[in-house]
Amino acid sequence: MSQSTRSEARLKARSQLVKRQEALTAREARIRTEVLEATAALLKRDRAVQEAETRLGQALARLTSTEGLPVDEAAELCGVDVRAAKRLLRSHSRDLEHRQPAGEVTGS
Repeated sequence: MSQSTRSEARLKARSQLVKRQEALTAREARIRTEVLEATAALLKRDRAVQEAETRLGQALARLTSTEGLPVDEAAELCGVDVRAAKRLLRSHSRDLEHRQPAGEVTGS
């Protein structure tokens, strides 16, 4: 094989490898974009679920405390099973505890 043939083969191989690397880089960029979109969608869904559960817990708390309904009746009226209603009420109760100032000192 002549020197010029080898040189030409090296240039062709290098060109092919550069094209391959560019294609891989472009693919990685597309994958990164799709993963970002998926992750953002999951976060948005999780936030929406959390907000809906917070509102449901608040409504259940008002039905059980203010209106005096038993948990099972409030759950049935809201279309929620009793276990879920109790979980939401516990979560609502914890949220209220976290909002109140901790260790508030009263004057003597």
